Amino acid sequence: MYIAENDALPCGCIAITHTDDGTAQIRFYFIEQELRGRGAGHQLIDRAIDFCRDAKYGRIFLWTFSTLAAARHLYASRGFQMTDSHVNNDWGEPVLEERWELAL
Repeated sequence: MYIAENDALPCGCIAITHTDDGTAQIRFYFIEQELRGRGAGHQLIDRAIDFCRDAKYGRIFLWTFSTLAAARHLYASRGFQMTDSHVNNDWGEPVLEERWELAL
């Protein structure tokens, strides 16, 4: 897990978990609202991708919501492609979840 800081206070995080041979999952990716658009999210996703490359993973995937346009744009800019989507009703109202993958 990587933690982003602003003035020595945590302002974001990203975690990488091992799912099977050659595949990692990005989880718990979050940036505080007031710091979005300032580059911290780019730094975290780049750090996670670099870690996965160094660890010799062949693929990374993550799940996100279709409504998170800025996040989806960031993933696409790093080479991720949407590979699956489905409606999930576990959040209290239906949301479209998307799986994005990056081959390393």
